[in-house]
Amino acid sequence: MNKDYMYFYNKVSSADISPTARTVYRALLRYANSLSINTIAKDTGLSKRTIIRQLAVLEREDLILKIHRTRENNGSTSNMYFFN
Repeated sequence: MNKDYMYFYNKVSSADISPTARTVYRALLRYANSLSINTIAKDTGLSKRTIIRQLAVLEREDLILKIHRTRENNGSTSNMYFFN
């Protein structure tokens, strides 16, 4: 494991968030380059709706930053997530 991964892993371990939010955050770390809600759902056994709610918790707690992306025609596409 690289030191950046361990930094963020330890950061979420000490955060005042639910175990479910912690699970979603760790899945984000694991799948950082190939992330999808479907992948996280399959890995964690959580529902897509639960993952979406927990992503909002992680964003509210400043553990992640969500950037909403749009296509050239202003249509929605996937979000990008960054670790804070």
